Amino acid sequence: MVMKLIVSIILMCILVPISYAQMQINISYGNGEYDVLKHQKKAMNTLLGWSGSSVIAGSAMLFYDSTIIRDIGIQNIAWGAIDAGIALYARHSISGKGSSSISVQKEKQNFRKLLLVNSFLDIVYVGVGAAMSASGKDKLKGHGYGIIIQGAFLLLFDGINFLLVPKT
Repeated sequence: MVMKLIVSIILMCILVPISYAQMQINISYGNGEYDVLKHQKKAMNTLLGWSGSSVIAGSAMLFYDSTIIRDIGIQNIAWGAIDAGIALYARHSISGKGSSSISVQKEKQNFRKLLLVNSFLDIVYVGVGAAMSASGKDKLKGHGYGIIIQGAFLLLFDGINFLLVPKT
């Protein structure tokens, strides 16, 4: 039961970013030119959607008898709340930027750098989650799986967005 749930969530972590990448390409290059602010806004909308889904799924998991599933749910709720805060703050910051008030090239460089740093942090999250789940301690297993799920999504999310930002 637990493994089926984990596999389903990991598959969702893979399929959502793939469909998102296709949508993002169409939006960011819709007029033939890359729009970094539009890309950032769409990315934050996606992160906000993920955070809401995480909180909802995590809340439902709290009602399971399995301690592991409940602990995964706790991680989903916590990460979902944090991701929502980040997405809302970033959306607010993006809306304050006008295309004339920033250097588009500098904004692209900053965005790529942020996504690269986040990708490395995401790898750390997955590693920490794997160590927790492999520790043999029942209380850490569910939390570890939850961190792996959230970190895997964020790694794909940040990695795909990094690849979508043109270098020049």
